Amino acid sequence: MGDFDVERVLIDTGSTVNVLCWQTLEKMGVTPDQLRPETRPLMGYDGVAKMSMGDVKLQVRADGVTRKTKFAVVDAPPIYNAILGIPWIYAMNALPSTYHLCLKFPTTTGICTLYGDHRVARVCYVIEKKKRKTEDA
Repeated sequence: MGDFDVERVLIDTGSTVNVLCWQTLEKMGVTPDQLRPETRPLMGYDGVAKMSMGDVKLQVRADGVTRKTKFAVVDAPPIYNAILGIPWIYAMNALPSTYHLCLKFPTTTGICTLYGDHRVARVCYVIEKKKRKTEDA
């Protein structure tokens, strides 16, 4: 994203927006005045609505295919640094498989398949479960 390699990115077929955590943007050197001040409520996995800080547009590159992508920015502790939702999936003409933990999309040289890391996916899942238990207690 931009000029940075971003790890722990969730491809979410249930998200109607692309989401980027503020801490990730700070590491990229983005300042709050670079956000477009369009706040909106976003419903989290925990069922709690949070207000976004604004929007930012960044170039997202996946295996040589680049798309300008609009993100809603949230100031929350990140489990994932970014969530690429339906708008990005559609723009990439991508086909995600949660079962196989992969994403396929067309490129100028054929079909590209990107694979997720099962270990990292499991760690993120465990962190999310612990976070929910802590908030419920």
